[in-house]
Amino acid sequence: MVDIKLHFEAMKPHLRAIKNCWLLWSAECRASTTNQNNQTETRLIAFIIGCGRSGTTLLGDVFAQHPQVNYLFEPYHLWAAIERRTDVLNLFHRVEGSLLMNASDYNEQSHRRFNCLIAGAGNRNPGKLVIEKTPLNALRIGYIEALAPGAKFVHIVRDGVDVCASIAKLASTNSYKIAGKPALNQWWGVDDAKWKALVRDGTAAGYYADEVHYLQNHLSRGAYEWLVSLREIDRWRAALGNRLTELTYDALTTNPQSYLKLLCGFFQIDASPSWIDAAASLIDSPRLHRGINLSLPPTMCEDFNRYQERYGFVNRATCMWKS
Repeated sequence: MVDIKLHFEAMKPHLRAIKNCWLLWSAECRASTTNQNNQTETRLIAFIIGCGRSGTTLLGDVFAQHPQVNYLFEPYHLWAAIERRTDVLNLFHRVEGSLLMNASDYNEQSHRRFNCLIAGAGNRNPGKLVIEKTPLNALRIGYIEALAPGAKFVHIVRDGVDVCASIAKLASTNSYKIAGKPALNQWWGVDDAKWKALVRDGTAAGYYADEVHYLQNHLSRGAYEWLVSLREIDRWRAALGNRLTELTYDALTTNPQSYLKLLCGFFQIDASPSWIDAAASLIDSPRLHRGINLSLPPTMCEDFNRYQERYGFVNRATCMWKS
């Protein structure tokens, strides 16, 4: 029995490589056979966004159980088929990916493919809301606005130190392997492709260009991703208006019934007491990290702590040096 388990574990990287090839091939086939003169009807669609490790998976898993929802969990293969540059982890393509994307990245082909592969997911169950969950889409709101005008966004935000600690753990443990990609880091992609894209796009957008080169560990790099995600959401807040709603991970995990009911109203789907109770039972108590020393350059540290205070989080970063 032990030998069988060990053999299966050894096979996992190869099985993942085969799965990824099949997923991309399948998505490309579906996208390429879409009748360009009969585009898939665009249904109501919502996006769960936020820096990774903030509770987006928990929130998405809950709504995946709702009978009126068609849920898409991190469909990286679909996005890669829509636009190659979205593959910032280089899971499917060897490409210089883009993280901060806006309407200038839009084109008609990507729009047709988006309607077929993501918005069109609701066509399998007519009348259902499509909810897509990919944390990185917090950095692509302008691009999504061009692809899906009128879409709704739910932003979930978590204590930044908790987020950074979780990112650092995944990036350091790095247990997720794919055959043929020996340089894959579970968080930062192949040869740090995601980190390179984040630095390139973030500095071009003016996000801590003079400080980012001081970030030398997973913990501080996670803080940069957290900050850029929050600042991008703030940049779009006024334009989205009431199509954006926001909650904290702490609020969801301590008072799930109330927030699930509010979100059902936001999504315009049923909030039956039986579903609310069942969904709330899936939500665990919050996972907290205390006593972690997150050291950041002065401007980043100031902004980080300002966000922590704004959302009522208790942890604080420390400054690498006096400004």
